[in-house]
Amino acid sequence: MRLERLSESNSTYFNKAFALYEQAFPEIERRAIDEQNRILSLSDYHFDLIFDDDGFVGIMLYWETPDFIFLEHFAIFPEFRNRQKGLKTLTLLKAKGKNIILEIEPPIDELTTRRYGFYRRNGFVMNDYFHIQAKYHYGDSDIELKLLSYPSEISKSEYNTFECFIERYVGIK
Repeated sequence: MRLERLSESNSTYFNKAFALYEQAFPEIERRAIDEQNRILSLSDYHFDLIFDDDGFVGIMLYWETPDFIFLEHFAIFPEFRNRQKGLKTLTLLKAKGKNIILEIEPPIDELTTRRYGFYRRNGFVMNDYFHIQAKYHYGDSDIELKLLSYPSEISKSEYNTFECFIERYVGIK
């Protein structure tokens, strides 16, 4: 497994990667293409393509700060799921040695419970903070999401740092 940051040299993958992004996440939980293009140039933001022996298998979009990694979006193409590719990709991110924070929908149905189970099996723990997702479109409603973190729960101070980061960088500008 390897992560390759989207750049001019591999931009031929962008349309396929963006199609997976649109298929895997509801509109309210993702950026429009123009906003995605705007943040691609930010040094803290990674739009990484996931490759292995099968070729291009998924995407991992995250923000890397000095204090933590915010895993914003992560998806494997359906034909490559249930083959340990997600686990192996998370292992690459964990190897950076930083706290990893991500948002998920509350586990209330089969899909959201499976997603939560995947992260829990990979060492992530649920945090108890009330959290609203950054807005990706003007006029979006508030969406309460649950925060998971690796390798352990984050402190209130760490949450406050994360929340300030989200408000400043992640939402639409």
